[in-house]
Amino acid sequence: MRSYSQRSLTSLNGIHPDLRRVIDRALQDSPLDFAVIEGLRTRKRQEQLVASGASQTMNSRHLTGHAVDLLPLDPTTGKGEFAWPLYDQLGPAVKTAARKEGVPIIWGGDWTTFKDGPHFELDRRVYDNSKWSTSELPAQGRSSATQSGTVRASAVTVASGAGSAVAALSALDSVAQYIVLAFAGVVVLAGIWIMRERLRKWAGGDR
Repeated sequence: MRSYSQRSLTSLNGIHPDLRRVIDRALQDSPLDFAVIEGLRTRKRQEQLVASGASQTMNSRHLTGHAVDLLPLDPTTGKGEFAWPLYDQLGPAVKTAARKEGVPIIWGGDWTTFKDGPHFELDRRVYDNSKWSTSELPAQGRSSATQSGTVRASAVTVASGAGSAVAALSALDSVAQYIVLAFAGVVVLAGIWIMRERLRKWAGGDR
């Protein structure tokens, strides 16, 4: 059974509950695993996307929690890929999940003038913006790797492992001191490795 990453869960905050049901079902039924890369947006974020050409409207369904963007994971590498062969599998799978849930959605990949493979939104004809509004705030991107809970927790692990070893050494004989130092070394190395991996993912855009 597939599960969401923390990033996906954060991106799902504030979206319409019917859209959430569709995405939940698609996660299990789709032939491809995927990440939810964007859901509810701030107006400032939308303005940035329009300015960059990534979006063509300030009337986006993302502003009201009626849309999500999905990123399929390549089954051979496990990495997210903005590739049409993958969206050609994911798009129909999400639409099938929507039909099973009785929720009318629109896929951006079906648009003719501005095809948008990642984009899925609730049909405006059924889900008018004025009939529902989210009480959640849009996800805020981290501006620094130090805001990552994993990085902070790893730093604490490294510091506490070293501190515990120093505190225990004075009361032990030489053999026991070697054992404590070895154990502390393992803890510190594990913390450093976890921190390094999280920073690597941060650099790759997983925030």
